[in-house]
Amino acid sequence: MKANRSIACLLLAALPTLASAHVAEKVETLHDQALAEFPGHRGLMLTVSFKPGQVSAPHVHPGSVFVYVLEGTVQTQLEGGPVETYTVGQSWYEPANVPHLLARNPDPMKPAKLLVWELLKEGDPILKPLERGAH
Repeated sequence: MKANRSIACLLLAALPTLASAHVAEKVETLHDQALAEFPGHRGLMLTVSFKPGQVSAPHVHPGSVFVYVLEGTVQTQLEGGPVETYTVGQSWYEPANVPHLLARNPDPMKPAKLLVWELLKEGDPILKPLERGAH
């Protein structure tokens, strides 16, 4: 009986993390600008906020992406690369059309927030969900 109670307590404690792992991260567009110097392209600046323990669905960005960690810790993995961990003040680059297999906030207690800048062709979405088996 004690074992069942312990397991139930563990599951209840993990529910917020498990629930947030399947909810889309919050994306807020800060600036979306057509680029006169690069006809047919636009620059996009946004923030991406992850709740504690939240995991992003695998996806691909049709544009080149630059990311800077504003708050917390984020783990990320591009196809063919290792899982990388970034903390406040660190940044990285994601080439266009490379599958982004993992993006998560590994901290079960603290949120994470990213500043993202993406160079896109006009009409392209910020990201496209990755189809199962596509990578």
